[in-house]
Amino acid sequence: MASRSTHVVFENQAGSFNLRRTKAELDHGIWKDEPPLLIGNKAEWESESDGFLTGTEGRVTYALEDVDGNGLGELALHWDNPFVGSNSYDESVSPKAQDATDSGFSIAHVGGGGDNATVRFVLFSGFCQADGDGFVCSLASPVQGTRQSPRYAGIWEQRPGPSWHARHGLSSAQYQAAFDDLVSRGFRLVDVSGYGIDGQDFYAAIWEQNDGRSWAARHGLTSDQYQKAFDEHVRKGFRLVDVSGYEVGGEARYAAIFQQNDGRSWSARHGLTAAQYQQTFDEHVRQGFRLVDVSGYGIGGQDFYAAIFEQNDGRSWAARHGLTSQQYQQAFDDFVRQGFRPVRVSGYSVGGQDRYAAIFERTAGPAWAARHGLTSDQYQQAFNELLTEGFRLVQVNGYPE
Repeated sequence: MASRSTHVVFENQAGSFNLRRTKAELDHGIWKDEPPLLIGNKAEWESESDGFLTGTEGRVTYALEDVDGNGLGELALHWDNPFVGSNSYDESVSPKAQDATDSGFSIAHVGGGGDNATVRFVLFSGFCQADGDGFVCSLASPVQGTRQSPRYAGIWEQRPGPSWHARHGLSSAQYQAAFDDLVSRGFRLVDVSGYGIDGQDFYAAIWEQNDGRSWAARHGLTSDQYQKAFDEHVRKGFRLVDVSGYEVGGEARYAAIFQQNDGRSWSARHGLTAAQYQQTFDEHVRQGFRLVDVSGYGIGGQDFYAAIFEQNDGRSWAARHGLTSQQYQQAFDDFVRQGFRPVRVSGYSVGGQDRYAAIFERTAGPAWAARHGLTSDQYQQAFNELLTEGFRLVQVNGYPE
């Protein structure tokens, strides 16, 4: 074993994006394991002394990028394990969160003592600091001690189409920043999912190159605010095309997308109990409507639903709600065997148990893939793998574990 060594453990707990290495150099020593060129959620590397009475010192820089290569920021790490003297570490990130109201990033480290040291650097979203052997954050982040973890469901299609972007694991401030940036670059929001984790709202969303249609979007709305926004947009000639209900701090919140009305008959409801939703569903089907969007969400241990119906165009379809994970998988398998495919899926938590609502259609269409119950890491892995195979994400849903 070398007389001095530093084993670096790096964790990205700030979100599902990539870190691309832009610089890695040693002032003293040699690499035992070099820093990887690309990091998703976790990476490890090590440098060690080389020669008599020497230590090891190194530094590395990573660019923070989304899956399309767009820059989100930059971080730099430095470690020094000298032969004589104390070990030292430095870290920086931009944009940096200066306090609990900021939406930037934080980078901190714990450990790192001894001749053969192990140091742990962790990247966070929001304002976080090292505290002994752990970390303290002033904003909700997936950090040590968090009670809930997000789960994700998604539907992909293997087909060409307009340029697109997708994000998940975004705080409200990060979502607004991504929204503003992408809209300024000519993209429009086509799918949004809000979800509450430990009393804070998070978002997953998909944007596509704007095709000229007039549209509008809102998020973080209370039930009253959502109804007011709904009424105002309908009066202006818009129709609701996407709705997501979710729980934050024991209360319902809504995110929605409106689009210029194209003349089709439609109807929408929200805040429905399971019984009310079933009654509404049955009434609309009798009147010749079909379900095109459904969002389930749990409030105080009870499930509620928001839904959009359109005049039936003759397509064969089916819908289910209130299913356990096992029941959903069984329904999924049964419908796929009958030639159906999922077109919408909503995961939600009721009393700490996951439930699912979904819409299936019998259609030819392009090749497709669907996943549910994925952790953030599993979702990112599935996203990356399907992206390389030519699939594009067409629906994403985040929900608490």
